[in-house]
Amino acid sequence: MNYKIDNVSLGEFGAHSTNASGEKIALSGIFNLPKRIGTTEYDWGTSIEPFVDASDIELEGRSLTLNVVIKGSTLSDLHIKLTAFKEACIACKKLWTEVGEFNVIQKDEIDVTEYAFNCLAIVKVPFWEDPYFPVNISISASGSGDYMLDSYNVVRDFGIFVSSFRDINTKPKRIDISTTLPYTTTSYRSYNDLSVQCKMVGTGIIDLYNKMSQFNALCISPGLHTLKLPGNTARSVYFKDGTTVTCLSSRVLQFDLKCRVING
Repeated sequence: MNYKIDNVSLGEFGAHSTNASGEKIALSGIFNLPKRIGTTEYDWGTSIEPFVDASDIELEGRSLTLNVVIKGSTLSDLHIKLTAFKEACIACKKLWTEVGEFNVIQKDEIDVTEYAFNCLAIVKVPFWEDPYFPVNISISASGSGDYMLDSYNVVRDFGIFVSSFRDINTKPKRIDISTTLPYTTTSYRSYNDLSVQCKMVGTGIIDLYNKMSQFNALCISPGLHTLKLPGNTARSVYFKDGTTVTCLSSRVLQFDLKCRVING
């Protein structure tokens, strides 16, 4: 995949994209959904009220890390290229890729590992994208199936396959209230957090990016969502912790889908 820094291609700096550690893509973070910020719920003592109106949903920015290798003809040439590349990254406002353009700033440490004998350096550049805006949902829901989020069949509509899930049958803890006498009511229960291990399959990076962007937008859309998994009744859930995605290959993503269950 090609990348540009403020409309200047990496090749102009003598740089070439290289895979991030543990991933098969040079720009890590582009599939992630940031977590919500602000107040997401309120404990009434008898129930937990989730705040899921459109006006309640505010997202943190997200980290995008560009991984490149720079080769010089001599050590001096390498250092000249490195300096120009780092200065361009520090000044960068727009990071362009084939899947889209991101508004960013460079704020954290630029990590450089230099191999002087080979006149080569591996550079990791962390950018911060803020604000992050979900895309508009354009995928039509196909409905029906064992794995559903609202009216979407996650297998057919997003290419998502569930490998396992944890804590779906966990009974939430009691809501405690501070009283002068022992509080013995046990019927009012809190929430529990469910984690679903998923893989998304696509035809390539652009297809995966489009599908994941649509799925992220669905998760963070206003209102409670209905999650249905095989052998279990539907749960009312909402998403607050974001999603961290690993690009295993140009056709496969891996992630844990974390949601808060409010009627468990």
